[in-house]
Amino acid sequence: MRTYSLALLALGLASAAHAQSADFAITGAKVFIGDGKVLDSATVVVRNGKIDSVSTDAAPAGLTAIDGKGKVLYPGFIDAYSTRLTKTPPNPSTDGKPDIGVEAPPYMWIGNHKGIYSDFPSAPNLDFDKDTSAWDSGITAALVIPRQGSIRGAGAVINILPAAEKDARVLDDSFGFGMSYRNGGGEGYPSNILGVIALMRQTLADAKSLADGAKLAKPDDKAPWKKALEDLKPLVTGQKPAVFELNMDREIARTFHIADEFGFKFMVAGGRDAYKMIPDLKARQIPILYTIDNLIEPSVEPDKADTDPADVTPIEYKKERHDRWEEQINGIADIAKSGLPFAFGTSSAPAQYLESIRGFIKHGLDKDLALKAMTINPATILGVQSKLGTIETGKLASLVLMSGEFTDEKSKVERVWVAGKPVVEPKKEGGK
Repeated sequence: MRTYSLALLALGLASAAHAQSADFAITGAKVFIGDGKVLDSATVVVRNGKIDSVSTDAAPAGLTAIDGKGKVLYPGFIDAYSTRLTKTPPNPSTDGKPDIGVEAPPYMWIGNHKGIYSDFPSAPNLDFDKDTSAWDSGITAALVIPRQGSIRGAGAVINILPAAEKDARVLDDSFGFGMSYRNGGGEGYPSNILGVIALMRQTLADAKSLADGAKLAKPDDKAPWKKALEDLKPLVTGQKPAVFELNMDREIARTFHIADEFGFKFMVAGGRDAYKMIPDLKARQIPILYTIDNLIEPSVEPDKADTDPADVTPIEYKKERHDRWEEQINGIADIAKSGLPFAFGTSSAPAQYLESIRGFIKHGLDKDLALKAMTINPATILGVQSKLGTIETGKLASLVLMSGEFTDEKSKVERVWVAGKPVVEPKKEGGK
């Protein structure tokens, strides 16, 4: 049986990405349903972009059969938090007004609202056609959030499909609002954490006042600040959650207070210190969208002898940093076992997805819990469990065929379908 390298996959990707959906059957593969069930050898039939049946029967006559013998079939992996698949909000224009990098008069809304991009939604601004790294990692769907700002635009849950498939791309065009204590708005006010929190609370208070029916002294429907505040209504009225980038335990504790003050629910994106807050998080059943960018082990080796003394990092600090990293890595297993809603996100590093999760498993994460955090858990958290997350009749045929189990470092992604459409497939013999 022939296997194919990722290099060969990449050569055939351009034509595959725009291939049409066709009915087919995958036969003989070991099938991980995604909810804990495993079929050692099964036939998965796909018709009209959906899973038609999962059985031990032979493939129906007349369908294209894909030999899965010796391979492993998974539900398409779901990226629970990506800031990579949508455009970056533009910095506000000053239109000849004072330079907001150095001055922000109180009457100047744009200058005083750096990092507020609540009127920049993800769904109309998707941007990933030239990037195949998600597919190469077996990722077929994602929650995307704009990457910049302290209050960001509405997120979107999407099938990762080419722009030509626009009607099938978006599953939910308004899933919560991205938030962060990192301003991401360039220079000028607010330039520190106190300013970011002050501006965040004032913006949320203003949005809540408008949502509660406050009347403006000087109504101006074209004012940029009005739309930015009005678009936050689903958040401050509790209809949509905040997807909050939080890594430190004190950030999580701070967010409990802000969420209570303004009456919204939130999810933790990042979550490095979430293991320290498990009892408090469980009391509220806060979902953890754990990002995979925490695998690189910090060095405890002394700096080189020729390092400038002013640049030498004390060995005590290196050891302390390593101990903290080790606690965080080991804490992932505790989060997964805690009963909290738990899923993996890539942030901006989908190419490291499988490698990172394998690393977490080596540090104690149960492999079955890891797979659920890649499939059914994010589907449930994102509200698309009726369409994605498991290989079951009636769900979208978003599937990943691998040469072995995902936990094996030698295992490769060989084929990927998104809603029945092939986006990664082996290059044909003869280069055609």
